[in-house]
Amino acid sequence: MMAWEQGRTTIESLIKTGMLERVPPNLSAAHSLVEVAETHLGSALALAKTDTVLAYDALRGANRKALTAILLAQGLRPTRAGGYIAVYDAVHAQLEPPLGRDLSAYHRVRRARNAGDYHEEHDAVADDVLADHPGCRKIVDIAKRVIGQMPPF
Repeated sequence: MMAWEQGRTTIESLIKTGMLERVPPNLSAAHSLVEVAETHLGSALALAKTDTVLAYDALRGANRKALTAILLAQGLRPTRAGGYIAVYDAVHAQLEPPLGRDLSAYHRVRRARNAGDYHEEHDAVADDVLADHPGCRKIVDIAKRVIGQMPPF
């Protein structure tokens, strides 16, 4: 497989600044993370009517695990310093265009989840979880599609 050039400058910058680190590429771990992300999506639906805060935790976890899986397959991993932002920035840089717009639920769900902890905005209701679920499904589906297609970084 040839090197993946799209987003290379962003990835190199994230590595240089300590937001990402190189690890051995691990397709098995990547597929396992996607399976966990799938479970989280199901948990979010099950919890939507009874515990929206925990449902948003599940959606956020599904999103992060799906994007982290893409990176693990490439031999990359976010550091503690990079956290949720580096995961998104790294994958978005490599997939936009054409798939970056399908990652749009990532930040919205993260903000909604954080607002649930701090009551910064209106409390989320089941309909909010159900409205955000399809966008999170897209993120997990993207991971399934690109893992194994993108070469190690």
